[in-house]
Amino acid sequence: MTKIFKRVLIIFIILLNSCAASALTRAEFLAGLLKSRGIDWSESKEFANNNGAHFMLRTGYITDQVNNLTGNITRREALRWVIQSLGLSFEADLLNDYPTGFKDSGKLNNFERGCLVIAVNMTPAIIAKSENFRGNEALSNKDAEIILSRVKEASSNLRLDIIRNPLKGLRVFIHREGVPTGVPGWRVYADNLSDKSIAESLKKSFRSHGFDMKSAKSNGLYLLRSERLEDYNQVRKLVNLIKSRGLKSRVLPSMSNPNMNIAPRFWVMMTIDPTYWKISPVFSQNGPKELWTLSQIARHNKAKAAINAGFFAVTTIGHGFPIGALKVNNELINNPYEGRGCLGWNDDDEAIFSVASQEAAYWVDMENIIQAGPLILDEGVPVYNSNNEGFNNSLISVRHPRSAIGLNQDGQWVFMVVDGRNG
Repeated sequence: MTKIFKRVLIIFIILLNSCAASALTRAEFLAGLLKSRGIDWSESKEFANNNGAHFMLRTGYITDQVNNLTGNITRREALRWVIQSLGLSFEADLLNDYPTGFKDSGKLNNFERGCLVIAVNMTPAIIAKSENFRGNEALSNKDAEIILSRVKEASSNLRLDIIRNPLKGLRVFIHREGVPTGVPGWRVYADNLSDKSIAESLKKSFRSHGFDMKSAKSNGLYLLRSERLEDYNQVRKLVNLIKSRGLKSRVLPSMSNPNMNIAPRFWVMMTIDPTYWKISPVFSQNGPKELWTLSQIARHNKAKAAINAGFFAVTTIGHGFPIGALKVNNELINNPYEGRGCLGWNDDDEAIFSVASQEAAYWVDMENIIQAGPLILDEGVPVYNSNNEGFNNSLISVRHPRSAIGLNQDGQWVFMVVDGRNG
């Protein structure tokens, strides 16, 4: 009996050790993820043990707070970290209600469902379509090897195209290509400060905690912006500090991409069939001189889709006035700005894109007019010219988020937004 017991015990211990050896730790996966991404971190070799994992967490390539690097990594953690490392967190938030195709995706949180949508639909696909995702299971070495090899491929050739049809006559195209190639830094903002003295007082308070923030004024309100933070733990600390003051915060990446050939490019486009939908200029409850955000205006007017429109100036907090032509339902609210691109349309599905002139007779029949600029295309031919319609070069030539509106050859309206700044 004793001999048999010893043999069984030895075999059992060997089996346990074998299982332990096949498990992948969080640190090992993060180190492999860094290698697959091909990021140059030659100046950050100060980390002695699990240095690749610490680098990914410290820089914010992985924004999750991970307390146990020696524990086994789960499939849901691997999913989150792959999407974060590729710079696709915004897209994951955007797509969290899109069908995943997995029966057990209801066990994932919103962000993870968005990550799963991306992982399956991007090129190259990170995860193959299956009946169940099994998010809480430990990630096997074999699956880790497959995932990391696809991350390596995506790091030089990533593309994501999603098409949605939310309502009849509306079609949404979401496009993303490229990956960040630099090491991220971060800036934290405290927004919507009504008074300069409040901003200055908060600056002193934050400085006493080791954060040097600069104040600025935007749309009549003050804000504070941190210096570039290299350690994401400091980002969390400052966000919590701002929150403790009862304020809202924003965290934005600050990054230079060494390889601009594969730098991120992102746009969303919606086509709108005028057979089913009416296009109208809309604004806040008290008219165009009261400044609301686009989302507030859309909700107030019960719009199914909305896009930024004309330029405006700010006078006081929450108030301003439109720059250029604005005509709504045959009521002229503001006169044209001479020499800038203008759009006019009516309920008969007729539209005119042209440089505005107060003497031009063709505007008379247009029930709605919005002016912005510059004009880009006319009948598919580029019409952008060197005079920039009077805009300064920083507005025209520097990478910024931009909105555009147009008509395609099928008579459908096109709304398009492009993110030109986020690294």
